Amino acid sequence: HVRNACRRHRDDRAKGHERGLRFNLTAALDKVGFFEDVLKLNGGQFEGRPFLLHASQKFKVGSLFGWEKQTPEGDWLRRFRRYYGEEGKGNGKSPFAGGIGLIGMMYDAEERAEIYAAGKDKAQAMVLFRDAVAMVDQSPALARRITKSGGNPVWNLADLKTGSFFRPISREGASSGPRPYIALCDELHEHPNGDVIEMLERGFKFR
Repeated sequence: HVRNACRRHRDDRAKGHERGLRFNLTAALDKVGFFEDVLKLNGGQFEGRPFLLHASQKFKVGSLFGWEKQTPEGDWLRRFRRYYGEEGKGNGKSPFAGGIGLIGMMYDAEERAEIYAAGKDKAQAMVLFRDAVAMVDQSPALARRITKSGGNPVWNLADLKTGSFFRPISREGASSGPRPYIALCDELHEHPNGDVIEMLERGFKFR
C-alpha cells in the first residue's frame, strides 16, 4: 500500500492534470513548516525538541494538504478526505495527528472549524488530545493565540480569532450535533463498534 501510494503520487505529478488534479507544493511545504517551525514534541527524551518530520511524515502531510482537485465550477478543493495510518508503537502517530488537528483548527483558513479527537472512551480520546495541548503549551505563538478550557485536564482548545475549537469526543459524550472539519480517530482497532465514527462522518456533509 505504501509503495502504491508513492507510485500514484509520482504518476499523478506527471499526468494528474489530465484528470483535473494538481499538486500544490506551496501548500504542502507550508503545512510541513508548521510542524517543524511551530510545534515541539513532549515526553521523555523528546521533551521540547522541534517536531522535525520524518520523510514518511512529510509525504503524509504533503499528500493531505498538497493534492487538490478541480470542481466543475473551477474551484480547487482538497483531493483526499480520509487518511489511514498504521505503524508500530512509538512512531509518533498521536502527536502527528494532534498536529494535523491544530492545523485544521487555526492554520487552514477555515472559519468555525470543529476538530475532534475520537476514542473508544474518554481516556483514549484524551491521549491524542493531550499531545495537542502539550504542543500548545510549548509554543509561545500558539499559547498566545489559543484559549484553553479546564485545568487538569484541559478539555477544550479554542481559537477565538476564527471561532474554532479542538476537543476530545467519545461514545459516552457523543451526540448527534458535531459538524467536524477534521475528525481524528486513534486506535481504530480498539473501538467496540462504529458508533462514534459513523456519527462524525454523518456530520461531514455540512463541511
